[in-house]
Amino acid sequence: MTGLVSGLAGHIDGLLEVKHALGYPYTTSERHLRAFDAMCATEYPGQATLSRHMAMRWATSRPGEHVNGQLRRITPVRQLAKHMAGLGVDAYLIPPGIPGKQVRYRPHLYTHAELRAIFDAADQIVATPYGGCRHLIIPVVFRMIYCLGLRPGEARRLHRNDVDLTKGTVQIRESKGHKDRVVYLSADLHDYCRRYDATIRAHHPNRVAFFPNQSGGFYSACTLDHWFGQLLAVAEVTGTTGAGSPPRVYDLRHAHVMETVNRWVRAGRDPQALVMYLSLHLGHSNPEDTWYYFHLTPDFHADLRQVANISIESVLPEASHAHG
Repeated sequence: MTGLVSGLAGHIDGLLEVKHALGYPYTTSERHLRAFDAMCATEYPGQATLSRHMAMRWATSRPGEHVNGQLRRITPVRQLAKHMAGLGVDAYLIPPGIPGKQVRYRPHLYTHAELRAIFDAADQIVATPYGGCRHLIIPVVFRMIYCLGLRPGEARRLHRNDVDLTKGTVQIRESKGHKDRVVYLSADLHDYCRRYDATIRAHHPNRVAFFPNQSGGFYSACTLDHWFGQLLAVAEVTGTTGAGSPPRVYDLRHAHVMETVNRWVRAGRDPQALVMYLSLHLGHSNPEDTWYYFHLTPDFHADLRQVANISIESVLPEASHAHG
């Protein structure tokens, strides 16, 4: 690895090599480790052991930092300490209980009106001299997240070849848990993606990404968050509406699950009997992650159909198709 400059650089580099060799993306953790390396280089120049003072300096809560964010920042440094100890190098392990119990994020539960306003705002974006193809991408990428229940990172990292516009399928590669899966485009979303692909191809004929930045590569998570923040502002979707937290892009995935469960209930199906199928569709490695959605369902709007100007009624094939 390059750019590591502290006395711990060799050990951080070794940990990153191990994680990458095991197939872990480790992107967020690597970013935190690089920030930790920079702190150590500045405040503890040349120190080649991980002392208690260094570790606890990093572990200290920052103003306005959520406990979950603090935990994500601390965890890779704990892993570094264990890695060093395994090599026989003295390293202080941040004790359990710091920063405290992780708080499970309660998603913002979008109303019908909020979702309609968000997608209407996306459709109103116009081309600008410095905006690239954002006016083409934004209406599609957020619809795909909602209509297919994708994680935002899965959507922005789609390769052009992952989206099969002949078969109407989307291949999700190396998602959370390092599992690939295939999701299916509904007929109207399929047509929407075809029109988008034909238009974007004129601007980026040799693109790698399905949603290309100006160089044809992939947008960052920060860009997606920024775009969504702009949509929320135009749509006047702010704060919370009763239960829930401030809205995020990720909550479009939650909205997809809620609509799917509600649709099964309206059709007289038992959603609990289909939880394994839903887990596969969402890319959950543990069905318990899918069960989490069910206790949210009673609080959710009962009817969220057609809110994206695209029906998601046929996004999930019938359960019997999964066995055929």
